[in-house]
Amino acid sequence: MGTPLYSIDLECLYCNSAFESLKVKTSKIIKKHQDSDFCTYYKGDNPFFYDAYVCPNCGFAFTKNFSKSLNSEQKNAYQPLAEKWYKRHKFSMARNIGAAIEAYKLAFLSAVTVKEHNLVLAGLSLRIAWFNRYKKKINDEYKFLRISREYYNNSYEEGEIVNYEKPEIYLIYLLGDLSARLGEYNEAIKWFSRVTEHEERGLHQSIENMARDRWKEVKEQLKKEDVNAENIS
Repeated sequence: MGTPLYSIDLECLYCNSAFESLKVKTSKIIKKHQDSDFCTYYKGDNPFFYDAYVCPNCGFAFTKNFSKSLNSEQKNAYQPLAEKWYKRHKFSMARNIGAAIEAYKLAFLSAVTVKEHNLVLAGLSLRIAWFNRYKKKINDEYKFLRISREYYNNSYEEGEIVNYEKPEIYLIYLLGDLSARLGEYNEAIKWFSRVTEHEERGLHQSIENMARDRWKEVKEQLKKEDVNAENIS
């Protein structure tokens, strides 16, 4: 029985060093189920763990969604972090959830430092939230869900959606789902309503159905809170 992992060759965006990183073979990816915010659970190796690449030479970490190159201003911004980095290859080996979280936090730090797009920062923080959900670390999960929601909201308001890897309706739905998870139910309803009124909803029926299901769940939660408030008073 062969290994589920294979190596890919990469070039660091900061120092241009060549290095290797691991990925999970497509044939070995076994999905178990998925949460409403697209957090996916896998049997065996989790491919999400390997989507953040860490240069062992300078510590710059990135994903496929980063800009394809760094300008001189971005490199100057990262230089102090590179000077503090000590060479290590731990991220080029098989990763457990702890190593995955560390890799993504390095990618998040790199993205903030070089001022990557909101969508990149949103995606990184959402993955970190998912990893903490796997570990049942609720406080850390909610911390990064909130960060992710803020960056997704910024990207929507600033028109960055053209760079999103999925149609706009997915982002609108996700803003609703994250708001619901954070207990901001009226905000969630606002976003779910936009999904059901979106001009492309007919092309993405599954997302519209998910929005309607979550909208119903949120309304039920609001009813429960109203009842509890009445009982307390």
